[in-house]
Amino acid sequence: MRKAWWPPPTRGADLPVNTIRPPGLATLSNRGAWLLRWRAGERKTVYLCALVLGASAFLLLIYAQIIWTLYNGRTSGHPPTFGDFFALWSYGKIASAHPATELYDFAAIQARQVALGMDPSLYKPFPYPPTFIPFLLPLSLLPLAPAYLVFIAGTLALFVWAVAATCSRLPVCLIGAIVAPASVATIAMGQSGFLSAALVIAGVRLAGSRPVVAGLLIGLLSVKPQLGLLVPVAFLAAGYWTALGVAGATVAGLAVIATVAYGWAVWPAWVSMLPVYAERFDQKIALLHFKPTVMANLETVGVALPVAKVIQGLAAVAVAILVWRCFRRRHPGRLAAAALLVGTFLATPHAFIYDLPMVTAALALFIQARTDAGGSFTLTEVTILLLAFLFPALALLVAPSVPVSAAILLLLFGLILWRDGRRSRSVLDGQRG
Repeated sequence: MRKAWWPPPTRGADLPVNTIRPPGLATLSNRGAWLLRWRAGERKTVYLCALVLGASAFLLLIYAQIIWTLYNGRTSGHPPTFGDFFALWSYGKIASAHPATELYDFAAIQARQVALGMDPSLYKPFPYPPTFIPFLLPLSLLPLAPAYLVFIAGTLALFVWAVAATCSRLPVCLIGAIVAPASVATIAMGQSGFLSAALVIAGVRLAGSRPVVAGLLIGLLSVKPQLGLLVPVAFLAAGYWTALGVAGATVAGLAVIATVAYGWAVWPAWVSMLPVYAERFDQKIALLHFKPTVMANLETVGVALPVAKVIQGLAAVAVAILVWRCFRRRHPGRLAAAALLVGTFLATPHAFIYDLPMVTAALALFIQARTDAGGSFTLTEVTILLLAFLFPALALLVAPSVPVSAAILLLLFGLILWRDGRRSRSVLDGQRG
C-alpha cells in the first residue's frame, strides 16, 4: 500500500513534493509574508505610522516645553537665545544700525551681540554671503521672542505648503513634515532649515513646468549655497535652461542689491573672513554629532581632517554623477528630486541636522511615488525610511559617538536610485511594447 504524505495532498498524490508544507511551516510562511510586505492603508501600516508620528510629536512637545521654560527663566539683559535664532536676529539688528562690514569682523560682531544681551562666552559669527543680509532685516523690527515665533511659524508654514504642493498630500507625509525629528531640531535650534527646504523642493519640482518661478526660488537659495550644490547639475542634465538662467539672474540681482545697499567693501570683507571662519569651524569637534555629512562622520571615528576632506570630495563627485544620471532620463520625477535632496547631504561638507527637513521632503516624495505606483513597501524599504526619519532624534537626545547619519543617508540614497532605475526600465519596456 502506498504511504500517504503528511499532511495528505488535497488534490491527490501527484502534487510535487516541494509544494506540500506542514501546517506549522505554512503558518510561519504566511507570517513572514505578512511582515515582508507593507501596503498603504493596511492596519499594521496605519499602526506603525501612528506610533512613529506619536513618538515624534511627543519629542516636539518636550522641546516646546524646554523652550518655554528657558523663556520664562530669562533675566533682565539676558534674553533667551532660542538656539541659533538669537544670532540671526542679531545680524539683522547690527546691519540695520551699523556698517554691514562689521558682520564679518569677529571682534566687532562679538561686541555688538554682547551689547544685545548675548553671553560673552558664546561665539556666533556671520558666515553667510552679503545677499543674505536683506532677508534678515525684517527680523530686527520685532523683539527677540516675537521675531522667533514669526520666523519659525512662517517658515514651517512655507515648508508644509511646499511639501503639500510639490511632494505629497498624504496625511502621513504632511503630519510627518511637522513633527519629524528634523523639524524638531530646526525649531529647537531656531534655524532656517524650513526655508531652505521649501525653496529647494519647490524649485526642483517646478523646474520643468514653471521654470521662471523655479529659477527665482533656486536663486534665493544661494544665500545658503552649500545646500544647492547639486541643483545646477540636475538642471543641466535635464535641460532646464530657462530655470537655470533665471536662477543665475536672481543671484546676480541679489548681489547688485547687496552692493548698492552695503557698498562694495562688504564683498572683500566676506571673502577674507571665510578661511578664518572655516578653520575655527573645523576645530569644533563637539559639534560633529550635529553634522550629517560624510566628512563629519569620518572625523568622528578618528579619520584625519585632510583625509576626510579628500573622501568628502570624492563622495561629492560620485553623488553628482548619479544625480546627473537621474535627471538625464527622459521624464525625471519625484524619485529623481528625492535623490537630489538626499544626495545633497552626501555631497556637501557643511550641513547640520536643522537642514534635514530637505530629507523629510525626500521621504514624502518617495512615499508618494511608491503609492502612485500601486506597489507595496518591502520590509527593507520600511526599515530604511524609519531610520532616515528618526535618526536626527539621536543627535538631539543622546549625542552618539558612533557615526550613523551618513550611513543611513547612503542607504536611503541607494534605495531611491534603485527604485528610480526600476521605474525608468518599466517606462522603457512600456514604450517598446
